[in-house]
Amino acid sequence: MAESIYTLKLCILGDEGVGKSSLIVRYVKDKFNAEYISTIGVDFLVKEVMLDEGKTKAKLVIWDVGGQAQWKAKLNLYLKGADGAVVICDQTRPITGKNTKGWVEDLKKFAGDVPYIVVANKNDLKQKITAKMLTSISKGTKLYRASAKTGEVVEEFFKTITELMIKNRKK
Repeated sequence: MAESIYTLKLCILGDEGVGKSSLIVRYVKDKFNAEYISTIGVDFLVKEVMLDEGKTKAKLVIWDVGGQAQWKAKLNLYLKGADGAVVICDQTRPITGKNTKGWVEDLKKFAGDVPYIVVANKNDLKQKITAKMLTSISKGTKLYRASAKTGEVVEEFFKTITELMIKNRKK
């Protein structure tokens, strides 16, 4: 039985088409759909995870925030009360990497000083974002190269952000 139980609001942020929904579905349902379907506004998925050899239980309420410009106007509503975030870029489109800075600024503006990590998705495709650019994008926070298609490091980065949110909550 878990000693500690946390309900955590995790926001997934990034430009349209970077693979936010695909990464979430890979994590929660262990599935991948190659067909692109744009998120309208915000979507939610929930996953319960056990950490610390079963001593800690976390219920992640994962908010999949649409990346289109019209939804950015409502970011204050989506990010309010967030415990943390994953900011995602698409390694095949360098502009999405450059735009992570704006997503991080919005996160800090509307959610405060919450933990976040940066994920460069589509590691299974030809990369157009250099390692130097990714280092610049992540600015000292944890950075992962992932693939929703193959599942590469998806479990790992979700575990990391969950642990960071719990550590922050304990402060």
